[in-house]
Amino acid sequence: MIQNYGAFLEKDGAGFRGQIKLTGFKNGDIDLSKASWIYRVGLKGEFQKIFTIEENEKAGWTNLKLDATPSTFTWYKAYFDSPDGSEPIAIDLGSMGKGQAWVSDHHIGRYWNLTAPKDGCPDSCDYRGTYGSNKCMTNCGKPTQTWYHVPRSWLQASNNLLVIFEEIGGNPFEISVKLRVPRILCAQMSKSYYPPLREWLHLDLIDGKVSISDMKPQIHLQCEDGQIISSIEFASYGTPHGSCQNFSKGNCHSPNSLSVVSEACVGRNSCSVEVSNSGFGSDPCRGVLKTLAVEARCVSTSTIGVSQF
Repeated sequence: MIQNYGAFLEKDGAGFRGQIKLTGFKNGDIDLSKASWIYRVGLKGEFQKIFTIEENEKAGWTNLKLDATPSTFTWYKAYFDSPDGSEPIAIDLGSMGKGQAWVSDHHIGRYWNLTAPKDGCPDSCDYRGTYGSNKCMTNCGKPTQTWYHVPRSWLQASNNLLVIFEEIGGNPFEISVKLRVPRILCAQMSKSYYPPLREWLHLDLIDGKVSISDMKPQIHLQCEDGQIISSIEFASYGTPHGSCQNFSKGNCHSPNSLSVVSEACVGRNSCSVEVSNSGFGSDPCRGVLKTLAVEARCVSTSTIGVSQF
């Protein structure tokens, strides 16, 4: 077995052992049986830097047809315009297999659209206890990653160069540039949490007029700049279950939960909600440690009145 790792690997002997010939040439066969073989680290395209704006035209690019068969070890390039706005940009490489990508001379990394196993994701997540690699797994049966962030500082208004090196075959026609705007906010906090740090600087607390035990923890929600909280998708003060976008009510639930959180947050860029019995009008279940779980939706102030998906 030939070693395939280690220092100076490219200088180590390798290749076929035994008789080998190249046939089909007009001038006859070429015997390579006694030729010296070495590893070649990297690709010709990498050495030529065909992924850069300055050097990419030196490669012999050809137009790709829509009905082309996906091929392995292939370089692709395209140009795209930067989307308007200030929202984060991502490139969706879900249609590709495995390889590397460059945008405007910058290497955005390797991609590999592996699909996670279908089984193993629990209905609820609890990190308490002994840690295990299978604890709190998510996205079972889905690709591990398809979107790759591209900083806006790398881009110009138009003609941004995208270069892909695909190793196992994919469809570059389905690559897309998308805006990624967080629309959902989630928070979960129990009564046992400490109050927010800013409350510790309260003058009454410093002067000893108020005890820290009299101060209550608070959930804080904040949308991106230029957005407001349009609705509260879920709110439960009591013993809620689940995690973000999968919350559910428990056996203990304050009926005022949704109205209290909505009144404090809807229409604002940010808000805080006190996690306490007094904040929700009463104790929904005496003798039980209570938690507040909230899921809110943000919308851009420039698209109020337009459907958000």
